[in-house]
Amino acid sequence: MRRKCFLLFFLLSVVGLDLSVYEVSAEAPTTAKIAFSSWRGRNLDIYLMNPDGSGEERLTNHLAMDSGPKWSPSGEYILFNSDRDGAPGDWDLYLMDADGSNVRRVFEKEAVRTVPTWSPDGEQIAYNRWEQGKFYIYIAPIDDKKEERIALGSQPVWSPEGTEIVFIEGAPRDPKRISMLDIRTRKHKFFFPQKGPAWIRHPAWSPEGDRLTFAWYNRVAFNVEEFKLETIYIVNRDGTGLQQIIEEGKRAVAPEWSPGGDALIYSQLDKNDMQQIFKVTLNGGEPVQLSNPHFINFVGDWFDPAFALPVSPQPNFLTTTWGQVKRQ
Repeated sequence: MRRKCFLLFFLLSVVGLDLSVYEVSAEAPTTAKIAFSSWRGRNLDIYLMNPDGSGEERLTNHLAMDSGPKWSPSGEYILFNSDRDGAPGDWDLYLMDADGSNVRRVFEKEAVRTVPTWSPDGEQIAYNRWEQGKFYIYIAPIDDKKEERIALGSQPVWSPEGTEIVFIEGAPRDPKRISMLDIRTRKHKFFFPQKGPAWIRHPAWSPEGDRLTFAWYNRVAFNVEEFKLETIYIVNRDGTGLQQIIEEGKRAVAPEWSPGGDALIYSQLDKNDMQQIFKVTLNGGEPVQLSNPHFINFVGDWFDPAFALPVSPQPNFLTTTWGQVKRQ
C-alpha cells in the first residue's frame, strides 16, 4: 500500500515537468466557445466568440496567416494552421493554450501540413500532408512526433469512438468522394456517394458518431459559375437518410456540429459575397449569422465544457502508469 501511495505522489509531482508539448497550466474555457479565423487588416488570425456571436476575443496576433482552429477534446488546447515560420503559404501545424498563449510548433521537421483533427482521447492527431503534388493523410502522436502515412486523400476527421477516420478521396482536380478508414486495419472504402455526382468536401462526424455532415455540389459536371449551389447535407452512418440542411444558392460549406449535436455552424456567402459564419438548429430553425459582417470570417470549431472529456490529455508515460495504478 505504501508503494502505491508513493507512486501516486510521484505522478502528481512530475505533472509539473515539461514532458511533452502539453503544459499543465493550460485551462479550458468555463463556457461554450466557438473558435474561428477572421481576415482583418490584411491579416488572418484566430478568434473566439460565444455561440450567439457575442464576446469576440482575439487569440493570435501575428503577421502570418493563422487558420483552421481545432479544440482538443478537453478544451485546454487549440491546434491550428499557420505559415509563421516559413515562406507565405508554407503551412504547418501549431498548438496553443486555449487563451492563445504558449504557441509552439507541433513538429520539428518542416513539411506542408494542414487540416488537423484530434483523436477522441487527445493523444493523436490526423492531418493533410502535401507531397509531390498530392495530399496524403498522416497520423502522429501529439507528443512524440512519429508520423505515419495512412492514405491518399485530404480533410481527415476522427470518429468520436476513435476507430475510424473519414476523409476526402480524390486528386486535387478530380471529383471527390467520402471514404471511411478503419484505424486498426488501415483499410478504407468509399462511403458517400456510392454513385452519382461526387464534388464533395468538409465531412464532420456528429458527436454521437451516428451521422455525418458535409458540403456537396450535387451536379454531374463541375461548373464554376454554378458553384454557389454547393450546400450542406447530413447522412446517417449507414448511408441512409440523406437530408439537405441549407438551401442552394448560398455556397454553404465547412459544417461543424454543436457539441450537443442539435445544431451546425458553417461558412456561407452573405449578400455582399463575403464569407461569414452562420448557425442553424436541426429542428427546423432558420439560419442565423454569428460573425461580424465587416470582415471575412471562416468556421473553426465549437467547444462546450459540458460535453468535454473529464480528464486532460497527458503524455503516454503518465497515462500508461496511471492506468496501471488504477488496476492495482
